[in-house]
Amino acid sequence: MALVIAPLVALHADAQPKKPNVLFIVVDDLKPLLGCYDASWIKSPNIDRLAARGTLFTSSYCQVSFCAPSRMSVITGLRPDSTRVIFNPTQPQDILRTRFPDLVTLPQQFRNHGYITHPLHKVFDGRTVDAGHDRASWSVRYGPWEMAPGKKPAPGGYQDPATKTRLAELAAQGKPAAGPATEACDIADNAYHDGGVAFAAAKRIREFKEQGRPFFLAVGFVKPHLPFIAPKKYWDLYDRASLPLAPVQNMPKASPHDLAFYSHSGELRAYSDVPKTRPISESQQRELIHGYAACVSYIDAQVGLLMKTLKETSIADNTIICLWGDHGFHLGEHGHWGKVTNYEDATRAPLIIATPHQKQSLRVTKIVEFLDIYPTLCELANLPVPQHVEGKSLVPLLRGETHTLHEAAISQMAPQSAKDGIMGWALRTPRYRYIEWRRADLSTETPRITAQIESVELYDYQTDPLERKNLASNAEHLATLNEQQGLFDKLLPHLPKATR
Repeated sequence: MALVIAPLVALHADAQPKKPNVLFIVVDDLKPLLGCYDASWIKSPNIDRLAARGTLFTSSYCQVSFCAPSRMSVITGLRPDSTRVIFNPTQPQDILRTRFPDLVTLPQQFRNHGYITHPLHKVFDGRTVDAGHDRASWSVRYGPWEMAPGKKPAPGGYQDPATKTRLAELAAQGKPAAGPATEACDIADNAYHDGGVAFAAAKRIREFKEQGRPFFLAVGFVKPHLPFIAPKKYWDLYDRASLPLAPVQNMPKASPHDLAFYSHSGELRAYSDVPKTRPISESQQRELIHGYAACVSYIDAQVGLLMKTLKETSIADNTIICLWGDHGFHLGEHGHWGKVTNYEDATRAPLIIATPHQKQSLRVTKIVEFLDIYPTLCELANLPVPQHVEGKSLVPLLRGETHTLHEAAISQMAPQSAKDGIMGWALRTPRYRYIEWRRADLSTETPRITAQIESVELYDYQTDPLERKNLASNAEHLATLNEQQGLFDKLLPHLPKATR
């Protein structure tokens, strides 16, 4: 489909273009489980409508399938090997300004060019960037958001009275505990955090419109992150018995790892009503998928509120909307529940960009990376791209051009559960995924990567879209393996050259 999109720059050199606003929406743990991504059973009408007037990237990949490193990469424009943020830190620390005091972040670049910049909720990860207050990035300080009157949630966001009472009693005894993995209370949207965030974001849009200055408003929604809690009306959209379960619930054949390597769904198993070791029963799988779907629909409604507010304030026609999920999420695929893998379900996530002058929708199938968000938004707003940025602008693809920007998307991760230091990089090309695991000393601020290869994986999505079998040791695929390893060395030249 050809795309008709007018440039944001003025047609005449002596004209002064009006600076476009930017609504930057990041959704935690959001996989491409949306109607616009062909998941027909998911109720996501507002995000679907956004995609219908914007550009949807079908093959967009995060740099790390973990909250803090993914967000750090997007907002700094640097790969994880450059930020040196691979894990979620165990305690809050201002890693950004400690390591890169002079680095210009994405919002900071907008602030430096006359924009009001403001974060709401989880944009940066608070464990890496001064709890979101980074003063160089934001002209309006972090938060606050407004909850429904008298509706203060318990830690974890719970509003169920029985859960709140139990958690309070345990805390008073010095025994803090996790609550259940799901909750469905019949309460208003803004009785939970994300509804309060959307309410505050809509209010900010109106305020910034009155101030008459362009804005970069970053809104971070936490659901569908665990626990899967959302108002009951969103649960009521689904028939639990009809929800699809993951079709492949075991590790790929010839995988070099087992589930323990990927923490054996440790994030999910920390919740009070989830078994610590035994398999998740089919009934609980359906409950969890039901909860995830309800959370997606809940967030969809909040996105709808923001889109409605842009229209009501008459600034929709001068606002760029960028919506992305910070990484994917396994809902039982390969027997895993959570993120932090190098597989498709954890590394692929939605990316939708709608520009003011776009006249029709576009689906881009080319491989793109989340690193590309930084230079794309800069170019769309006619701002220079700082030299340190490692991504590539997607504007040519937004204009309907069809050339390839990336030979492969690069994701990486190091499982926190691994006893020995190991790091894995995944190359995702249109057809293949190649994963190379290397010995690494992760005990220092700068990880030391060795040339020692521990194992490799190769998946062919043309013949095996569900990653059923690792083909790396299959003689028939030796030529493909060698080709992928050559591409690996080409795209990751900073790593020690391995002898294969």
